Amino acid sequence: MKSTKILESKGSTFYIKGRNLPKGCQLCLKGVKVVLFLNGICQKPAHCSWYCPISEERRGKDITFADEIHVFSHKDLLIEINKINAKGMSITGGEPLLESNLEKTYDYIKYVKKMKGKKFHVHLYTNGMNFNESIAEKLAEVGLDEIRFHPPLNKWENIKFALNKGFSVGAEVPVIPGFEYNNNLENLILFLNKIGAEFINLNEFEICYPNSQYLKEKGFKLKKDTVATVENSKETAMKLITKLAPKTSLKIHFCTIKAKDYHQLKNRYLRRAKTIKLPYEVITEEGLLIYGQIEGSDENLTSLKELIISKFNVPKEQITIEKNKIRLPYYIALTDKFIEFLENKNLDGFVEEIIPFRGEYRQITEKTPIKVFKHEMKGSK
Repeated sequence: MKSTKILESKGSTFYIKGRNLPKGCQLCLKGVKVVLFLNGICQKPAHCSWYCPISEERRGKDITFADEIHVFSHKDLLIEINKINAKGMSITGGEPLLESNLEKTYDYIKYVKKMKGKKFHVHLYTNGMNFNESIAEKLAEVGLDEIRFHPPLNKWENIKFALNKGFSVGAEVPVIPGFEYNNNLENLILFLNKIGAEFINLNEFEICYPNSQYLKEKGFKLKKDTVATVENSKETAMKLITKLAPKTSLKIHFCTIKAKDYHQLKNRYLRRAKTIKLPYEVITEEGLLIYGQIEGSDENLTSLKELIISKFNVPKEQITIEKNKIRLPYYIALTDKFIEFLENKNLDGFVEEIIPFRGEYRQITEKTPIKVFKHEMKGSK
């Protein structure tokens, strides 16, 4: 085959020119996929449990999440799907195809296909350890669109059961620096190409709290100027793609930590923010919600609210009292006249930034005094 060119996507991932990305990846990077974490139960396989990034709160627990939301029913899942206006769903764990999880996995796929239609794209991650013809046929029957294997060496043959069932077949594995691992990874790519699979996703290897101590003991180092990237993971991946691209017809896609932790999350937050935004909130470029907040115990908040409406021509729908605080658009609170008004009234004013969630999931990312925020804005220009 001809020499091939590696391109970088807008989402900081890399792929071979002319082969594009798997459909599931295209949708993930746009932030239009809900992540269904079925539960944290799996076989604890030796080939991946040592670097598993699942938190202690989820690992081994029979609890289900849709994105960051704890779900207890189909309805809960559908609410989250609609909150981000999702076009698809990924199913992960744990192990979704563990015998004890099979019916739950089938049920969720059937449900979302029924509620959102056949075009709603569903992909699934599996270690493939107990994968067989019967499971493959059932997944096809309920409407799975794409399957991604992360198999141990002795289970590669199980991938063949997924072929010619009507859904896309591939693998997704981390790129772990080291000769033995990468020799096996190279062989896996050639195996996938030989059997007629469609793709392999290579993930940048990540250090996170659950696996950090073990990875340090194994001698892995953090890449300079990063908070989670293992040294030499990206470099190893690019060499591997360059070497194997001319020898295969697979879609070989390298997904960076930046793609997952910034682009995917940002785009999903942006979609969620548009759905839940309140009139006094403004959506930031990162998909967070920002607003002004007045705090002070010596004022009657109701009368103060009316005074602000009349004095600063604030539309009534853009100012509210919540939890003994007045909230209004932050850009109104940043004016010199408003800051002077707060000082004369001996009131504290802040600009708050939150992730786009409500209730128990609401989280403040920044709370900055108004004058400080205004100064920082001037300094950034």
